[in-house]
Amino acid sequence: MDLFSLFGSLALLFGLMLYLGRPLLREGQSRAAPMDDGTQQLYERKEQLLGAIVELELDHEIGKVPEEDFQRLFNQLESEALATIGKLDQLNGGGSSELESRIEAEVAALRQSAAIPCCTKCGAPRRDGDQFCPQCGTALAELS
Repeated sequence: MDLFSLFGSLALLFGLMLYLGRPLLREGQSRAAPMDDGTQQLYERKEQLLGAIVELELDHEIGKVPEEDFQRLFNQLESEALATIGKLDQLNGGGSSELESRIEAEVAALRQSAAIPCCTKCGAPRRDGDQFCPQCGTALAELS
């Protein structure tokens, strides 16, 4: 075996190891802020509750859980899951007024865009005074 093929094999092996190890290196760098124990426990509890809900629904579908027990257990799990998600939202700033105002602004913009008259045939927006659709050419007086 000559020296060139030995170095080439080593370089290829090193490149392969870097390629395969890249996700492990990136995962360690991507953690911006470590979660405290309380937040981690809330995330784990949320996942447990959601898993329990899915399992309960599956058991109900295959007939292992009667309807009245299903409703009672589902309501308990759902209320606890919603409470846990609410606590997580508060910790993550989900209840901020800035977020609510941004959502309201986007909803208002969508409502305003829905008020713009459109061609009923192709859906293209039209302006007041247009007699024909600027997209498909259909007479707008006929469609109104």
